[in-house]
Amino acid sequence: MAATGDRCVAAATLLQILLAFVCLLSSASGLQIPHPDLPDMYTDFVRDRTWYPPPVEVVAIDLGNTNSCIAGYAPAKTDTMFQFCIPSWVAFTDDGATLVGEAARNHAGAADPQAVVFGFKRLLGLRSNHWYEDAIVQTAIKRAPYKITARDFNTPMIDVKSKDGTVKHLSLMKVASMVIAQLKEKAMEYLGGPVDYAVMTIPQHYSGLSRDTAMMAGELARLHIVDMVPEPISVAVAYGLRTKLREGANALVLHVGGGTADASVVTLMDRSLGIRAYRDDPFLGGDDFDEKVVDYFAELVKMKHGKDIGGDSIALAKLRTACERAKKALSNQEHVEVTVESLFDGVDFSETLSRSKFEELNDDAFRRVVALVRRVMLEAEERRGNIKIDEIILVGGSTMIPKIQRLVKEYFHGMEPSIRVKPDEAVALGAVVHAYSAY
Repeated sequence: MAATGDRCVAAATLLQILLAFVCLLSSASGLQIPHPDLPDMYTDFVRDRTWYPPPVEVVAIDLGNTNSCIAGYAPAKTDTMFQFCIPSWVAFTDDGATLVGEAARNHAGAADPQAVVFGFKRLLGLRSNHWYEDAIVQTAIKRAPYKITARDFNTPMIDVKSKDGTVKHLSLMKVASMVIAQLKEKAMEYLGGPVDYAVMTIPQHYSGLSRDTAMMAGELARLHIVDMVPEPISVAVAYGLRTKLREGANALVLHVGGGTADASVVTLMDRSLGIRAYRDDPFLGGDDFDEKVVDYFAELVKMKHGKDIGGDSIALAKLRTACERAKKALSNQEHVEVTVESLFDGVDFSETLSRSKFEELNDDAFRRVVALVRRVMLEAEERRGNIKIDEIILVGGSTMIPKIQRLVKEYFHGMEPSIRVKPDEAVALGAVVHAYSAY
């Protein structure tokens, strides 16, 4: 019996030595060791937190197709949380300068459309020689006003033509890093000091290569990415579902942004949040809603003025910007005036757009959003049987559209969706809470 006890003590001592060695190795190499108290999740769950040593300042980066945000805490400013968002746009001027964010978007109306890049997040880490990924790449190539080519390792590249005729080939990772660097600069200005560490939010469907590409974009912007958080988990954390939901309860998270849409069923189990089911549409969002209105007004221009602006990229860009503003205004009012000075040949454009007309033009697109919800619910029920949704959370700027809110409410038999957190800020804010709750 004593010999057995000695062997147990020796084994325990050896285990302690091995653990100490692993900890020393991880400290030297940056390897992250899972926290021993982290509960095990079921195989179809994603862990809702990663454990790492707390740096002095951690910010959260939410890289989006339309807008990107950075958020964090400011201990020197009464420990308040801050957030800055910019358009995910990069423009290249004739004189060789690079514009990022609002400056790039403002420049777009007067620039060659092939010199302005946006909506690139959906392509990070994709390859044109993979059957599923190639379908997304080819659709993006057809839809983007700028030139996308597949070059090294069949990964999409952006071709930007300079005024002198030379062509620059830019990786999507490089373009993404420019947006992240601009966000970092805004945070540094606000904090009055360096920003070195960040958590980054990513779509649930990101493959290993997409995750790595997003992380390397952060590294190019001189940020050490200490964690990658699935966007639905960030949203659930922002809404306090860790404490609000009971054990085994479910929430539907519907995210409709400018370029993409996804729906998730998030479940609380063993005190952690996990993603029970997930569905996404890489080409469904505010840009599509804008395009339907652009097509409608372009047809009106042809009828009233006999001018086809379908091939006029600058006129279309001006009209698209006006239609996007009108879409946002219609979330709070029934009618809006869509005006564009000198749309073409010095002709000013002005037409009224009603909310009902906007909803009519986009009826099929709005119903695709509901179809996405239906698919994710079917997937969740296939895995677990009939489930009850205890909370509906809408996130992303396009969920501010009243018709989308009504359709979701009708699908869940009158259950009111939650929009307590500003829809285009919830992902980044939730990632900040997630990061600091891991300490």
